[in-house]
Amino acid sequence: MQEEEEVKLSDVRWGVIFKMGWKMLAYCKHLALIYCLMTLLQNGMNLGMSQLLGKITQELTRPAEMVVPADVPTTAAANPAVSVTAAAAPAAKDNSRLIGICILWAICALGVLGLGIPFRAIATKLDLTLSNRLRSRLFERLLRQGPEFYHIHDPGELNAVANQFTIEASMTLRQIALDMLLQVSILGGTVALLIYNFQMKGPAPEILGLTIPPSLIPLGIVVFAFISPYLTGKLANRVRNVSSDMQEKMLALNSLVTGAMQSPEEIQTMEAEPIFSEKHDGQLQALLKSRLKSTITIEAVNLVNGLPSWFIQVVMLAFGVFIAIRSGNPESAGNVVAIFLLTPALMSPIASLSAYIVMAGSAWPRIETVNKMLESKAGREESSGTVRVESVPPTLVAENITFSYKPDSRRIFDGVSFELPPGKITGFVAKMGQGKTTFFKLALRFYDPQQGQVVLGGRPVGDYAADNLYDHIAMMSQFPAFFHDTLRANMQMAKPNATDAEIRAICEETGVWKVLEASLPGNPLDAEFAAGRRLSGGQRKLLALTRCLLRNPAVLFLDEPTVGMDNQEKFGILPMIRQAAKNHTVMVVDHDLRWLLPFCDYFLVLNDGKIAERGTSDELLARRGLFYDLYHADGAPVSEQAPAAVSA
Repeated sequence: MQEEEEVKLSDVRWGVIFKMGWKMLAYCKHLALIYCLMTLLQNGMNLGMSQLLGKITQELTRPAEMVVPADVPTTAAANPAVSVTAAAAPAAKDNSRLIGICILWAICALGVLGLGIPFRAIATKLDLTLSNRLRSRLFERLLRQGPEFYHIHDPGELNAVANQFTIEASMTLRQIALDMLLQVSILGGTVALLIYNFQMKGPAPEILGLTIPPSLIPLGIVVFAFISPYLTGKLANRVRNVSSDMQEKMLALNSLVTGAMQSPEEIQTMEAEPIFSEKHDGQLQALLKSRLKSTITIEAVNLVNGLPSWFIQVVMLAFGVFIAIRSGNPESAGNVVAIFLLTPALMSPIASLSAYIVMAGSAWPRIETVNKMLESKAGREESSGTVRVESVPPTLVAENITFSYKPDSRRIFDGVSFELPPGKITGFVAKMGQGKTTFFKLALRFYDPQQGQVVLGGRPVGDYAADNLYDHIAMMSQFPAFFHDTLRANMQMAKPNATDAEIRAICEETGVWKVLEASLPGNPLDAEFAAGRRLSGGQRKLLALTRCLLRNPAVLFLDEPTVGMDNQEKFGILPMIRQAAKNHTVMVVDHDLRWLLPFCDYFLVLNDGKIAERGTSDELLARRGLFYDLYHADGAPVSEQAPAAVSA
């Protein structure tokens, strides 16, 4: 649970919300403009309907004009006792004005009704466009984060932020950055109509002997009406508190489900399904209680928000009736009707402002999370060099590298220097937990060493622009990224402008084309790849390696290429992978030393932050040092000779 001081409404950074909201609205400004016009038009017609009903009442209560007969003057002259007024008779009332107002009211009502569907469609499109834009920007930013970011945030949390928090954040940003201004405009129009309707004939009202100008009455009531947002703001801290608690429960549930779905075999083999089900049910129950608490809190806020509205409607109606009675004018009934109908329209924008305050407090934790991730940058982006070259020599050198993840933690590298043999496959070997793949992250600028440097093609990697560095270094990860689309699209991930001929040529060179022809129907490049599910683990790795080579990198990193393969598959595919990597400068890390021996031309052995040994497999086994111990600890008999390298 967050600390109490962390959930105060005063912590909401309104400037950030407006800045984010306007930046997002600028992306679809034409759509936002149409939304504004339709909102103002719809509310304008609603206000007009209220005013027109007041006018209809005025017309109905307006007394008919008196007409004096033509012979009245003669009669009056002959008989002065006859009153002209008494002789007058009401004229036939002209109802054309009344009919015109009724028709205008019907047109406004039809307009409000007709605008319902297009307005809702525009509002939905605007929300979805903003949401998709925010989700797209966040996804792009997440893809560029370094390893340390993924150590802090687990996949379940990131999935919730990217697919849930962004939707709520985008809607809140739109309502606060755009709708709040619209509601202020609507409030101004409503107040103007109320001031107009309070201008009735007759003496101005007096309170405690003071004459009150009628125009000040609605203004004073509006000022008092803002007690509603004030009270709501005071209660919004509770709303945010329960919202933060619900967010924690949602993240915990997401993390549990994501973790379980990633490791179902482990759970099943441990027969831990009941434990996970119990944990899942417990978190569902905790989320239910949190949601219920949130609902009750929000409804209590709504009640507090509604009471001032009721009170103001009563006061507004009372003042209207009082002034109408003092005026003695029957037509004032129309003003009273208009005031009665306009009062809810007056409170609606104020209630909306109250709702926005609650919404901001409730959604701020999610907006803040999304904003921080949008603004976060990997270290390599913040300190990227500017050198751009089309090609570099296939050389990679570590010069006196010292690195640790934290100042007080163990040194992964302690003054390490080495050079990869160009055009050869180098295996990087160490005990478990020694940080073998850390060198990949240093060379790729995910981290920077505390001392020393990694030199690619004669230049420190820090001198290259971030995007240019990756033109010359490629890495195949333990779990290659494929997606649901054609094979062509998956291969063009490495080189967007790659032609079919280029893709087929590199696939034939590595030997994976025959595998694809046997696994995918028709032209493999046109086939739905289904994220590689039709291929075995080894075939996916071979294809991933082929995709890396499509970039024609100067240096290639292979991170645990045998993960997910059994012995038969990993050794069966070894000749193809070696053939694919032939004549490239390659550095490989893998847990299976028996597989590395026939695959690699050269080895570097890391121990306690220093290079303990280096050389060919024959040389290192003959020394009977750490490499020898690691090889035999991996299950090879002591009498067994080192396997011969696979012929290229």
